[in-house]
Amino acid sequence: MTFKDHILIAVLIAIAAGFYFWLGRPGMPEQPFAERAAEIAAADPSTLSPDELLARLQAVAQERPTEPEPHYHIAVLLRTTGRPEDAVRAFQSALRRDDRHVPSLVALADLLTVENQGEIGEMATQLYERAWRLDATQVRSGFMAGLEAYRAGRDDEANARWQAIEEQLAADDPKRGMLAAMISAAEEERLTQEETP
Repeated sequence: MTFKDHILIAVLIAIAAGFYFWLGRPGMPEQPFAERAAEIAAADPSTLSPDELLARLQAVAQERPTEPEPHYHIAVLLRTTGRPEDAVRAFQSALRRDDRHVPSLVALADLLTVENQGEIGEMATQLYERAWRLDATQVRSGFMAGLEAYRAGRDDEANARWQAIEEQLAADDPKRGMLAAMISAAEEERLTQEETP
């Protein structure tokens, strides 16, 4: 067991003790919360239920209050368990700790887009754009920042964004092919919509 595991167990036990003193009374039977918290902290994460994993991640977030990663992982878990509004708040918590945390920028933009039935709103566009500006390897994010403009008929704006992405890539970078494929898919989407009566 690593030093961090010992710290995590200590944090969970302290939380359990707080619950005992808050809820407990003399003469009550012992509560199993502390024992269960220690089991959760010591368990292989792949064996934990979503609720147990969430409890573990929340303890890590309390242990590392200035770091975005625990909040990012909490948000991902909340999103995958069907709690999108809570996930949005958790991604925002991660970004309050580091507004340059690219995984949170991209994941929040994706979530907002999904929740908007696939429409890329202004906020999502800004998040995608920022992610790409911070990390030029985020080709999909850069593409998505231009896709909203393309869908709205602002082709010059979209093409300028997409050209800027291409210019950041080396001539032999396979991401060039990925970008070309995404642009081609957007063009096909438009043609299909035009052909649909």
